[in-house]
Amino acid sequence: MFRWKSADKSAASAALLCSLLLLSACVTSGPEAPPAPVVVSAPASISPDALVGSWGLAAYHRDSDRPRTESEAKRQCNNPYVIKRGPNGGVIMHLADVPEPQELVLKGGPGGANFVGLPGAPGAPEDREVFAVSARSFSVRWVNPDNANRYGVMIYVRCA
Repeated sequence: MFRWKSADKSAASAALLCSLLLLSACVTSGPEAPPAPVVVSAPASISPDALVGSWGLAAYHRDSDRPRTESEAKRQCNNPYVIKRGPNGGVIMHLADVPEPQELVLKGGPGGANFVGLPGAPGAPEDREVFAVSARSFSVRWVNPDNANRYGVMIYVRCA
């Protein structure tokens, strides 16, 4: 059986203590990781008022179906989708798979893109990109690929 001598115990304890101090120095000192960049939403180039109103709504998956879908959206004005102005300056709309509408904000994104979604960085998964905006219609596509596959491109046509 091996017996530790007092000097051996002291040397082993000192070596262990030095190792722990060196290890803790490696963990606590050294270059700090830079903070994650904060993506600030730029102002959208369209006003929430451009989206407020009564709309016929339809959707398509193939670009070749767009003209037919616009006609179908016009026919939906007998049961319009109503977008109201929110109390905080946004618009009241639905998110994907959420039964109750809520206030969403318009956000400007890279390259002049516009998004509608929850407050935060533009282009978040729950956002929709707003494009092809005119006085009589606008279109949106979902950022989330699953939502985009399920809902397609949605066309809103202003009701008279």
